Amino acid sequence: MSGLLQGRGIVVTGAGRGLGRSYAIACAREGAGVVVNDLDVEEARAVAAEIEAEGGNAVAFGGSVAEWETAEEMVDRCVREYGAIDGLVNNAIAYSYFGAPWDQDQETVRREVEVCVNGTIFCGIQAMRRMVERRRGSIVNTTSRSMMGVTGMSTYVAVKGAAASATFAWALELMPHDVRVNAIAPGAHTRSHALATAAGTIRPSQQFGSSPDLVAPAVVYLLSDLSSRVTGQVVVMLGGRLGLLRHPKLLGEYQEQDEWTPEQLAEAFERVYGADLQPIGFEATEYQL
Repeated sequence: MSGLLQGRGIVVTGAGRGLGRSYAIACAREGAGVVVNDLDVEEARAVAAEIEAEGGNAVAFGGSVAEWETAEEMVDRCVREYGAIDGLVNNAIAYSYFGAPWDQDQETVRREVEVCVNGTIFCGIQAMRRMVERRRGSIVNTTSRSMMGVTGMSTYVAVKGAAASATFAWALELMPHDVRVNAIAPGAHTRSHALATAAGTIRPSQQFGSSPDLVAPAVVYLLSDLSSRVTGQVVVMLGGRLGLLRHPKLLGEYQEQDEWTPEQLAEAFERVYGADLQPIGFEATEYQL
């Protein structure tokens, strides 16, 4: 390896298995000291031990990112162990429910929102406080192409949209402080992906047979100085396929008049926007209006 993260302290959440595990190992191989977080501390310890067996530096940290105190303690642990927090990978997710949104219960909604939204924001805030002080750092949030819409997992889609929006906002807030924020929309064969496939929410054309290890270089890139000019971006890494998602933007120009009636709005939509109504769905071509 080339030591792209040599001497840096990195926190990876949800790193006990799957993509998070691959990210943590890849960061350590590039010279970083890694705080391996997972709700299951035994899985976190196993990954940390795997890193240390290769000669790398890692510590395990158990606990839920949905707890404010846990996020604070985790960042503090990174600073104590490695002198600073130079990078944060917000990878922890919660696949809680597959099915029609009107059949979902309060418990599964709360779990997905608390882990994927609160957890991302809590860890991000704790990390950026330290990064702003040093005028250095990189945050990588985890989003998904599913934020464009996919059936059977609407709450998950919503929380991944929130992660992308947080990325755009934080990138603006932190740009004057030389801290970068990007997002990764990964695709790999993981336990979570297998659960979604078994539930029928991911069709055969959307399945990935690739290893999480193929996605990890994109995260290392976003944490390293190689991406020093890149912030506020959503990078898609589907196995060996690399892409960049467009930001939401106004379609065309505003149509202006002093007041609107519903009939005038209907006419404007038909005349001005009729041919430009956006496709809906995961691949942005699934359902054409």
